[in-house]
Amino acid sequence: MRTSAILKISDRLAGQYDLSDPVRLCRQAGVILLYFPMGYGKAACKGFILKQDDKCAITVSSDLEQDLQRIVMYHELAHYFLHIQTGIAETMQDFSVGSPASEMEYEADMLAAELSLSNDDVMEALSESGDFFEAARMLHTIPEMLDFKLRLMRERGYRIPAAPISASGGFLRNAGSPA
Repeated sequence: MRTSAILKISDRLAGQYDLSDPVRLCRQAGVILLYFPMGYGKAACKGFILKQDDKCAITVSSDLEQDLQRIVMYHELAHYFLHIQTGIAETMQDFSVGSPASEMEYEADMLAAELSLSNDDVMEALSESGDFFEAARMLHTIPEMLDFKLRLMRERGYRIPAAPISASGGFLRNAGSPA
């Protein structure tokens, strides 16, 4: 899916929902949100989404620190809006790079970045900090998510420099620390 399509979907969602809080967004979209301990460390499961009949549930690891839980919620909500709601998939699970699922991970990462970070907040954090990594800390996000957001902002016409990193889809797999 092209970046422009992700932005179009984001704009449509912004007209329908309050995107500022992923818990509220789950409620508004009719998605059940569950927390369950799934272990510590980078290899532990962070979250997943499952659809059964007409119900959809996102489960987020309660072992993650709060900021990463929020990022995982947005990522799983992105799968919901891009892949579950459209009928492309009923469950989401990581697969190897190059598989159709890895493309879905990339799309979900892009939409999650767009839903979770406002353009104004990003511009303010970049201006105040003058440093990409400090801006990510100020925004309570991880650098990879900010990289995706900057790419989307450049697509929207913002004149901002590229991030000093280049995130790929599925970066959440290796993110995080215990709560």
